[in-house]
Amino acid sequence: MSIFQLLMLGASAFFAYRIYEHIQTLQDPQNKLNEITEVDEPKNSEAFSPFDSSTLIDKADEARENDDLDKAVALYREANIKEPKNEEVLFKMGYTLAQLDRDDEALEYLLESIAIDNDNPFAYEEISKVYAKLGDEVKATEYHEKAKALDEDI
Repeated sequence: MSIFQLLMLGASAFFAYRIYEHIQTLQDPQNKLNEITEVDEPKNSEAFSPFDSSTLIDKADEARENDDLDKAVALYREANIKEPKNEEVLFKMGYTLAQLDRDDEALEYLLESIAIDNDNPFAYEEISKVYAKLGDEVKATEYHEKAKALDEDI
């Protein structure tokens, strides 16, 4: 084989693998239909969509638990597009970005999550940790105190 053919084979294999990875994040509509029918949930056209935000959140949580943080971030982003201003998605996105040391982005999502739900002590604590990593001890202490006020076990 020539060098060009080897390069083309490598590129094809790479893109085939990326498509395979994406397909693995999707759920078969027929399986979703069976799951919904078994638990007698209401039947509507949105309930059968494999792309609803709750499915994406579940897949992202699974990816995060398996230490595939980049995949989790991608799925959370898609869930955020499907359901903007969802406090759970924003918090989990910020938490995962903080694990990836993408602190500025993490802070953005975490602050947005507490703007929606200001009773989540875990969000305040995570914001405190991000500020501590960024070297802003004053804000880190401030957010830690807010977390402690909401939940003394933190």
